[in-house]
Amino acid sequence: MGRLKILHIIGGGEFGGAERHILNLVQGVDPAEVEMGILCLFARPFAEVAREAGVPAQALPMRNKLDFHVMGKMKNAVAAFDPDIVHTHGVRANLLGRVAAALAGRPVVTTVHSLLAMDYPDPASRLANSLAERCTRGMTCHFIAVSNELREALIHQGIPGGRVTAVHNGVDLARFTPDAATGRALPGYPGDVPLVSIIARLHAVKGHRFFLHAAKAVLAKKPGVRFLVVGGGPDENALTRMVSDLGIAGAVDFLGFVDDIPTLLARLNVLVVASRWEGFGLTAAEALALAVPVVATDVGGLPEIIRPFETGLLVPYGNSQAMADAVIWILEHPAEAREMATRGRAVVRREFTARQMAVRTVEVYRKVAAKWPRC
Repeated sequence: MGRLKILHIIGGGEFGGAERHILNLVQGVDPAEVEMGILCLFARPFAEVAREAGVPAQALPMRNKLDFHVMGKMKNAVAAFDPDIVHTHGVRANLLGRVAAALAGRPVVTTVHSLLAMDYPDPASRLANSLAERCTRGMTCHFIAVSNELREALIHQGIPGGRVTAVHNGVDLARFTPDAATGRALPGYPGDVPLVSIIARLHAVKGHRFFLHAAKAVLAKKPGVRFLVVGGGPDENALTRMVSDLGIAGAVDFLGFVDDIPTLLARLNVLVVASRWEGFGLTAAEALALAVPVVATDVGGLPEIIRPFETGLLVPYGNSQAMADAVIWILEHPAEAREMATRGRAVVRREFTARQMAVRTVEVYRKVAAKWPRC
């Protein structure tokens, strides 16, 4: 079997873990073995980011969630790219991408990045998106889960184990290496100011409210610490009000979208992942690649990266005091924390690289292509 052509379909209305996953995958594959393109359902930001990274990307913006007129254009776009496989990411892209692939006579691989039930806390939205996902799930030849924990969850939902492969997210080590990031300045934050950050879209599933309560508890003991909230999303206004209500506005900065994450991470004393659920926890792996200490919740795929007192610290989801205690421990034990993070860096380089992710993903592609149309 020769060179493969893969078309990724994704919403692309934000630049989160799934979007970074695709770019890392593109960076990890051998271009002589695989050609990749991207089709987005939003005009920005991901299509623009992908093109800036040198990846062919096209946008077919939907006017609203029920704008299915885009289906004809999508089917034509799939046919024009002429992929061996259509690779979908996310509920809306799964729904439209699977149908478009079927109309164009192409097989589908779907990567599942998180538990759908966790992404939609509103019951009505959760039900609608669950139905949308399940009604086309049979059109996917093979599923990729970004952690072993997520693979088990999909099997529990009824997907046969033979149709689900766990492929851990991978870090682009060319970007997340101490030699490339350490020493760059982070304007506005002198080197002697301890920095603790959460880097995630501002959505309830990411646990920002617990992070902010933990910040207040940390500040009661260590008033000189600054807390950085990185990312955008629907909860921004509510979280800004919460900071004011907690009386910690002078110690918390909302930075919005940050393009140069390696420089930011390299300056941190602690990265916190406060999520209710993470399919994998790519930001935690990126922090460890830079030997930055991590405090994370004991959920989803995070324990596959953060191993207690070996590569980082785990705390129960929703326990702000435990989170604060873990952050304080790291700030008060910098040598031990750095040793943990250094061990974490070795684990990332051994188990969680973009190249490893690419190799295993291409194995799935070739398996599906060899079986098609009997997958």
